[in-house]
Amino acid sequence: MAEQAGGASVVIVSVGADDLNWAAEVQYCAIAPRCNDRATTAYFQQQLASFSKNYLDLLSRLAALPSHPQVIVNRYYDPFGSQPGCLSHDGLSATNLQTLISRLNTLNQVLAQGAAQFRFSSPQPDFTGHQMCTQQPYVQGLDAAAPFHPTVLGELAIALADQAAVQPVRRVGTGA
Repeated sequence: MAEQAGGASVVIVSVGADDLNWAAEVQYCAIAPRCNDRATTAYFQQQLASFSKNYLDLLSRLAALPSHPQVIVNRYYDPFGSQPGCLSHDGLSATNLQTLISRLNTLNQVLAQGAAQFRFSSPQPDFTGHQMCTQQPYVQGLDAAAPFHPTVLGELAIALADQAAVQPVRRVGTGA
């Protein structure tokens, strides 16, 4: 995949949650009394280890591109916010939500550390005021076709974070 970006000046990488089977994890947490048991934790850690290996391989391939594009690695948005109470109607207890938040934070640490290792930027989109239980969420609900994926406005918020991270291209001899 990285080789196809050979002539690009900017590459945006959005990976992570789907690679960790995030939707299945959220659905399990919605039906299980506790989703931080040893088996589920071991499964998450195994998924994260596999993802991390593939992610670092991708970053090293991007760093080796001859055009040396600016690489932007998107971190994950906060889908829950500070008032996720409405999710209890979908079966997500406060304890299970805390487990999901912790695992999402772990994924964001992996994304940010990998990006930093290769001196790539790693913005985190701001969904403040637009999380799951708000009037206008930027995140699709559990009953949607793509649970916890961004809505159109969520995608716009991600694009704006990416735009803010793009460094202006300096043209040789123009002073710009």
